[in-house]
Amino acid sequence: MKYVLKKKPSICGEPQSSLHKIADTEKNLEQFVAFGVGLDIHKNSIATCVSGQLSSGEILEYKEHTFRNNYPGVNELCSFLRKFIAKATVLMECTGVYHVAVYQTLTERFSSRNRCIIAMNPLLVHRKIADLGTKTDRADARTLSILALYGKLLRPSYVGTSEFFATRDLMRSYHKAQSRCTQFKNRLHRNLHLANQKFSFDFSTNWGITFLEHYISQDWSLGECYEDLLKNLEAEGKGKVLKKQAEEVAINASVTLTSLQRTLIQMDLIQLLQNQQACSLYIQQAEQEIIRNPELSQQYQRLSIIPGFSSITVLTVLTEIGDYTRFKNYSAFSKFCGVVPTIEDSGEHKSRGHVNRFTNKHLRKVLTQAAGVVIGRPNRQTDIGAYAFKQFKLRRLPFKKAMMKVAWKYSRIIYSVLSENREYNPCCESIQRKRSQLARKMAKKGSILESCRTRAVRQDISNILVKYSELLNRTSRYHLVNGFHRLIRKSQYLDGQTELEN
Repeated sequence: MKYVLKKKPSICGEPQSSLHKIADTEKNLEQFVAFGVGLDIHKNSIATCVSGQLSSGEILEYKEHTFRNNYPGVNELCSFLRKFIAKATVLMECTGVYHVAVYQTLTERFSSRNRCIIAMNPLLVHRKIADLGTKTDRADARTLSILALYGKLLRPSYVGTSEFFATRDLMRSYHKAQSRCTQFKNRLHRNLHLANQKFSFDFSTNWGITFLEHYISQDWSLGECYEDLLKNLEAEGKGKVLKKQAEEVAINASVTLTSLQRTLIQMDLIQLLQNQQACSLYIQQAEQEIIRNPELSQQYQRLSIIPGFSSITVLTVLTEIGDYTRFKNYSAFSKFCGVVPTIEDSGEHKSRGHVNRFTNKHLRKVLTQAAGVVIGRPNRQTDIGAYAFKQFKLRRLPFKKAMMKVAWKYSRIIYSVLSENREYNPCCESIQRKRSQLARKMAKKGSILESCRTRAVRQDISNILVKYSELLNRTSRYHLVNGFHRLIRKSQYLDGQTELEN
């Protein structure tokens, strides 16, 4: 067999040296100190290249072969790698879902060499290597085999178990079905508006679905359908919600749909109901899978305490993260969540750009949605609510920037709860600030009482509120109390300045 001997190239791609012929013997195989195995995986094939490194640092392209990407083909690959695996680093790209079965089979067969079997993000691979000549499967496998010998440049990607992928796919299927529900709701509204039917059917409620089904089942006007349906519901002791829609129905009561319009609306309504049922099944099954695992069940309950997090958010977080111990710190976790910007630093120039490409879009979506909810209705009694209020109201950041700031805060909270294995206290930071303030007061004055001036201000405010209580309504009282709080803080600030001067 022919072999290609060349100098160890740089990742930028140095010129190759001359070619040589080496005999394929066990003696020559023992001369290698390390092997690099590159696997270029596709749907139906696995291009394989084995490169060996000599003690002198030179690299030998040892063998090339292409296997079928099926069960017998993967078994043949394992048999092929058996004589190299003791000294080998196996490198493959994360190619859709096609690499998962290959990776899991190799880690199962060669369990003692799991750390040397690496699946790497293709975006990172292409940044580490240079394309030399024509791009082919064998050329990619050859380049991967050479890159596998540069251990410091390798950054393994996380490949979970089959149970992890199945549970994650349940939640992803839920989100896709939810998007399709929104799509079909918009189609229903569109078709109704095309028919000049302006009544606002609420497709998220039972009465809205029932009313529309009754409307498209017969060749009646909206007013006739409304009266008939309301009569049937009142006979069963129901219909109170539908009765409140009488005024809006009266405006559009004379509109009648054609046969073709009813057919189009009926088809969209059927698909909407099917996707809503699928959403319910997906989310229930995903939760059951999480609850079956004692560790995940405990984390599920702990993360649900975080303000702004719904059960959907928590299930998405748990199913997307997988093994959280692979993150070195909260910064790495925040980057994975996609809630931190890219930073470009060159000389004196430093700028921040958009979120980088090496992130999880599903996590970013649920965290930003939760952040948007907290910004819209901030509860300043909690740490996350106070932080959201500060970013959006006090610092007056644009909504999207404030939302990413709060999402970043969420990522830190999640990492802290998971890595430290503790309960989350929504008011922890507020309590710590209060304790530190009291400790500073005790250290400076030996007392935590307010100054005489501040106590007098509080007494005067109480007297004003009591004296003029009959003249105050809810709005005026709200604004007065806010102003008085600022007055008290100003008094406390002046007390602190006086202490510093003394």
